[in-house]
Amino acid sequence: MTLCLPDWKKSTDRIFNLGSKQRIMNIKGYTFIIIVVLLVWVCPAVAMDGAQIAQKVVDRDQGQDATLKIRMLLIDKGGKKRFRSLITVVKKYGDVSKSYIRFTSPADIEGTAFLTWENKESDDDQFLYLPALQRVRRIVSSQKSNRFVNTDYTYEDLQSREVDQDVHTVLREEKLDDHDCWVLESIPKATDDSQYGKRVTWVVKDIYLPIKTEFYDKRNRLHKILTGKEIQKIDGIWTILDAEMNDLNKNHCTLLKTDEIGYNRGIPDEIFTKGYMKHNQ
Repeated sequence: MTLCLPDWKKSTDRIFNLGSKQRIMNIKGYTFIIIVVLLVWVCPAVAMDGAQIAQKVVDRDQGQDATLKIRMLLIDKGGKKRFRSLITVVKKYGDVSKSYIRFTSPADIEGTAFLTWENKESDDDQFLYLPALQRVRRIVSSQKSNRFVNTDYTYEDLQSREVDQDVHTVLREEKLDDHDCWVLESIPKATDDSQYGKRVTWVVKDIYLPIKTEFYDKRNRLHKILTGKEIQKIDGIWTILDAEMNDLNKNHCTLLKTDEIGYNRGIPDEIFTKGYMKHNQ
């Protein structure tokens, strides 16, 4: 596919020409996290330990690329609501991937873009473009715990983790929302490797899909909860289409709703460049 960089609108329309069959209304996207926590777990032939389950997440087929149109709702402790809309594009490059997020409304955040290049042996490269500054800013390691554009996701939440960065343990098996689940604990091997002391994830057994994650701080206090619902099979890939991230310390939450989603649409490489972030501003 050839991308015409001088015309952002036409490029966007072409990328997201998913067709009526793939339009999904009134359901939420489990994100760009993006994005970035939206995983299908593969059924093993024999019982697996925690590390083997985590490896299945990395190895499973997620398609060569994915495109999403998402609506975001932010709710503060006083009940005040703010609405946003964005597009998300993800593409695999062998064992790693690249992702691109661009806000399309409202006016005060329109044009803000975020780019992630996944790395196997080091921290992911992350870049933020702010239209008001008209420049691309690199996110450094000391900023990984900062909130991403005032949402309840941090920059760390939007990057990948290698399986061997954590110690993974199956804590127990239990039901959640009528699903039989594994409860998987993941603890960073290096204490300075993450803002979190541990993560605990509920994984649906029959389709090996995570539907809830608890994030604990380094004092073992529950900090945030990510929940996902509305499981559907999109282009042959089991996908969670409902995400809610709750920050218990700030009494603030971020809701994501996917209006359109599609896999394997043939995304041009030019989108995943710093130059493209600044285009048409």
